[in-house]
Amino acid sequence: MAIPVIEQKRCTGCGECAAVCEANAIEIIGEKARIEYTRCYSYTGITCQSCMEVCQREAISFID
Repeated sequence: MAIPVIEQKRCTGCGECAAVCEANAIEIIGEKARIEYTRCYSYTGITCQSCMEVCQREAISFID
């Protein structure tokens, strides 16, 4: 199972990742994206990388 990781130094808090997250697992707090892993589809075993695909700053990656 791969889970998303946000590189906070690259994140600008634009909200694009939160907007495309169908699980509503991403919030923008203090101008940075935060992931609620228990809601993230990838964390629960469903393949989804829409947040990473939309991030123009390449601040989101997935790790096993």
